[in-house]
Order: sequence, then structure tokens, then C-alpha cells
Amino acid sequence: MTHEDQATRPRVLAVIPARGGSKRFPRKNIAPLGGKPMLAWSIAAANGAEMVTEAIVSTDDEEIARIAREWGGNVPFLRPAHLAGDDVRNSETLIHAVEWFRNERGQEFDIVLLLQPTSPLRQPFHIDQAVRALWQSDATTIASVTGPHKKRDVVIKKITQDGRLVNYYTDDPNEGYYRYNASIYGMRTDYLLQHRRFTSEREIPLVMELVYSIDVDEVLDGYLAEAAMKYLEETRNEKT
Repeated sequence: MTHEDQATRPRVLAVIPARGGSKRFPRKNIAPLGGKPMLAWSIAAANGAEMVTEAIVSTDDEEIARIAREWGGNVPFLRPAHLAGDDVRNSETLIHAVEWFRNERGQEFDIVLLLQPTSPLRQPFHIDQAVRALWQSDATTIASVTGPHKKRDVVIKKITQDGRLVNYYTDDPNEGYYRYNASIYGMRTDYLLQHRRFTSEREIPLVMELVYSIDVDEVLDGYLAEAAMKYLEETRNEKT
């Protein structure tokens, strides 16, 4: 069943996970990027999205919580220690947030969004597009991707004629593929709680331009992100 004809908007929880530990890029979630701590970009995007009901930062770290609040982030709890390790999956962080709101505030959500702070170029309109696309479909999840690309890569996706995001298997070098950019994952809450996953076989894509898709995993990525920010600012100025 689709939600196209429903008059009500979905109740949407956006979760920005920002734990304290990071091996390759220490303290990267609060590292300076374009004049702000990196997670501040995701906070601003989530707060600016019309389709988000509640946006929170989920962290185990007091310093990150303080900085998040300074930049407008909602940090309603500190994540428990058993959800702070390197091996903790983001799905468990999302489930913890859903259950916290249910138990502490009696709030329920139709859709949960995973907005990783390492995607600082994601914009509010991307988030709104993702929510609307998932809500109006019969899919269980949505994932942001870039493409179409022509060169084979590790995680390869394609978009089918009926708009599904599926695994890509082909020997045709001219058929483009899509890859996750780690910026937005959206899922129906009941699917998340039942399967403890944020991707599915019934998944649809949100295609994002490459300039918005930089994932800051290492220090060099931060310089690339700042260059992309400068490029976007210059192109905006050219259009005005």
C-alpha cells in the first residue's frame, strides 16, 4: 500500500550519530570544516528540512554533546556505553533513539533517517526529497546514491525501469551504475525495528550530484569538502 493519498505527513525522526571514537580521523565529528565543527553542517541541514519532525544528535561523548548544542543540535540523551564501540552498527543506534522517544516521551515515528555527520554537503532539500519519495512509495527504505557511473566499483547499484535500487550485475560497459554516498538512509520504522537494518531489497534511490556527496572519512576528504563548498558558493553567486 502506498501513502500517496494520505493527507497526513509522516512523523520523521532524523538521527545524526556522532560517537567520540574515530581511528583514521580522530575526533572527526567535531573537526573544523568550513568554519564550523563538521557535525554542525548536518545539524543545520536536518533543522532546515521541512519534512523532519524531530532531529537529534546521538552521542556518547560530553564534548560532542556540548558542541552539538552550541550549533543548534538537540541532544536529548547520552548514548549508553554499550553503543559507543567501533563494532556498534548504526542500526542499533537508530533503534535506541526510536525506543528512547517511545519510552521517555511517548512519541512514535513513521520514518527514521540516518544522517551521518561525515556528509557535510547534504542540503535540507535532499532530506525533504528523500522523505517524500519514501512516504509516497511502497518501498521499505531509501538510500542516497551518486551516478550513473561507468567504471566498476565495490558496491554497485542500478536503478530499474520501475524505479527500484538493486544490485548491479552486467557485462555491458555502457550501462551506468550507482553507488551509495553514505549521506542519507531512510527507513520505515516498523521495518527498522523488525529487521534491525536500514537497507532492504525493497529500496528506492535518492540520486544526488557528486558535489553534494563527499564523505569525509579521512583528513584529505575534509579538504575536498571545503573545495566543494567553495565551488557551490561561487556557482550560487554566478546565478544571482
